[in-house]
Amino acid sequence: MTHVLLVAPDSDLRKSVEFALQAEGYDVTSCASIGARERPRYDCTIVDHHALGNNQRFAADFCRIFRPVILLANLVPHPLSPFAYRTVMKPLLGAALTDAIHDAIGHRAATT
Repeated sequence: MTHVLLVAPDSDLRKSVEFALQAEGYDVTSCASIGARERPRYDCTIVDHHALGNNQRFAADFCRIFRPVILLANLVPHPLSPFAYRTVMKPLLGAALTDAIHDAIGHRAATT
């Protein structure tokens, strides 16, 4: 089973995305903030741009450690997009997020 980390400060967004991903068969760990975390054991990370803040160095470090990262953003391209595997536009419609997860996991497998 694919294990996904979801980080989104907005509880409605977090619960909605978590529900949708679980319905697709993903094992989801969700949280409101990045906080201090051990080295990840996730197949993919989904992070809302609000969770990363405006510190590009911090965002870059997070995306490097928790890769592949799918950035949820209000605009594409987003200033943090260069650090993520892919940016998906909010609100989430259709299969954009699950397609991005599938692609990210495939890319990760091909490059390791």
